[in-house]
Amino acid sequence: MRKSIIAVLLLAAAIYVAAFYKLFDREPMPAPPKAFVEKNFIEVPVRIASYSWGLGKEGDGSPWDVVKDEEAVPVPKQSVLTFSFEKEPEGAPQIRQVISNEEHKVLETKSPYEIIVPETAGIYVYSISASWKDGSAQYAVKVRVKDSP
Repeated sequence: MRKSIIAVLLLAAAIYVAAFYKLFDREPMPAPPKAFVEKNFIEVPVRIASYSWGLGKEGDGSPWDVVKDEEAVPVPKQSVLTFSFEKEPEGAPQIRQVISNEEHKVLETKSPYEIIVPETAGIYVYSISASWKDGSAQYAVKVRVKDSP
């Protein structure tokens, strides 16, 4: 009886140690597909705000927080921004204009992958959410609509 208790305890300790080492030895969480935004062959930087991939979840914050210190890319009024992904998402992405950290509005898009920036000059932040079989991601883009062409 005593030998079986010791064997069970040793087995439990071995499993615990193996799990502990596995926890710190694991590969980094895979990242979602990269997203791209172009305006007449000018690449607009895209940042990942947050994502859930496989069994993990990571994120730097809201789309507003992620790009608040980024330089806004100048674009002409009413120009078309075209979104694309390294790997095609399952379904159309959702594109929103980010008004503040807490407020956003869903945009009517020219196509599932294109938006027209406003006619009013200013700084605009856009959030793009997309899903794949392995997870989902939210991206952020910051542009400055110019007064003159």
